[in-house]
Amino acid sequence: MAKKTKLITYNLSDRGRSKDIGTDRSDVSVQSMVDNINSSRTQELVNSGDMYGYYGHELRGRFGMNPPDVWVNPNTNETIRIEPAIRTIKLSADNSGNVSTQHEFLDTDSGKYSERLYANKVGGFSSAVMRKRGAGGLYDVTGFYGYDFVRQPNYNTNRGDGLFDALFIEQEDGEFAFDSVTGITPQQSMIKSALETAIMHQYDSILTAIQSDAMINHYQNEVVAAQEEAINREVRLNKLRVKRASRKEAIFDTLICPSVPFSEITAQWDSFNNQGTSDRDLRTTESAKKTHLDSERKKERVFLFGHNR
Repeated sequence: MAKKTKLITYNLSDRGRSKDIGTDRSDVSVQSMVDNINSSRTQELVNSGDMYGYYGHELRGRFGMNPPDVWVNPNTNETIRIEPAIRTIKLSADNSGNVSTQHEFLDTDSGKYSERLYANKVGGFSSAVMRKRGAGGLYDVTGFYGYDFVRQPNYNTNRGDGLFDALFIEQEDGEFAFDSVTGITPQQSMIKSALETAIMHQYDSILTAIQSDAMINHYQNEVVAAQEEAINREVRLNKLRVKRASRKEAIFDTLICPSVPFSEITAQWDSFNNQGTSDRDLRTTESAKKTHLDSERKKERVFLFGHNR
């Protein structure tokens, strides 16, 4: 789910910076900016979810306020898929120059990268505006095109989660300078080349950062999974040990014979020993032996006498 900023407010007349940093905006008509923000055109783009922004101002600086979806670098023939990073979902301004707005980071590579910087309070939002020198000497805003997420914004209000303003492109009768059919000046050619180089490095760095994050997350997940498996394995082993110990104890219990107190065994032995053997038993035994012997001898004599006859 896309992450949204809180509703935040900044003032067009207060950049929150010293005169030595950034660009002074006192030459811009605040009322013309307010009027453009509250215009039906701008509000329709916001309400329909079509007010997109990019990572950095370089894309708009090179291609204008509405960059193409795809760009082929003529020097390297490398194809760059240009994707937005943010979307403005709320926007309004009052006559005192107080602007309230809210953004959401898109689920794109540049959107994820911008969101990570935002979470670490690096950079901020910067509006992209077309302007033209007015009759009174101030610049009049002729078109408001949303916000980009930039590393060093011109407005420093609410650093890390605030709204800033930086990029102004001069209106030249509806024709963008780098796409002029009458050719571009040497200075514009140098700027164009520098912007294209910056864009290439920018997309390379974003891709590298995303890949690095993905790799880190992959190995972190592997470590967590390994730790969980080790814990689960130890739990299973402990359960198995308890089960085996219980079974062993049960087996030993079945092997144990009924026990008899030693005192009872001693008493039985003493009882048997006290009965003894009487003289009468001895005499009876001797008499039985003599009678048996006499009987055997008698049988032997009868046999011998019968044989002699």
